[in-house]
Amino acid sequence: MNEQRIEQNPDRDNSVISCQNLSPVPAHKPGIRGFIGYLISCCPYTMLAKKILLFLRGESGASHDPLTNREIYLKSNIKIGYGIMLIGVFCPFFWFAFLSGVQGNDLMFNAVHSGIVILFGLLYFATYRIQLRNMQVQENPLQEIS
Repeated sequence: MNEQRIEQNPDRDNSVISCQNLSPVPAHKPGIRGFIGYLISCCPYTMLAKKILLFLRGESGASHDPLTNREIYLKSNIKIGYGIMLIGVFCPFFWFAFLSGVQGNDLMFNAVHSGIVILFGLLYFATYRIQLRNMQVQENPLQEIS
């Protein structure tokens, strides 16, 4: 497969302030402090503050390293996996049944259905995340896996 590096569109702001990495603990701060820092970096308000600071400094926040077509494909499928998990978490059938006071088998059916959707999204996400990690390890074999 011929992988070409493509430049991102400069007219469109593709910068997304996300959690530091998708790894549970950043490599530069191991332990409980690193995990707490990671959780704080995932907070939407922290991301918004970082975005505002980047805007005030005049920086774009976009990565200068162009992505391959394969990386773009894998990252878009990872986002789809997140979306499927969110559909399961915010399933209107379950929440309507739960908040309206349904009990017993009906509520359990909706809970199991939502759980299955969440698990499907998690498997979809994990599949493409592992492929992306393996691809990054193949590109940089000497880099420590975090």
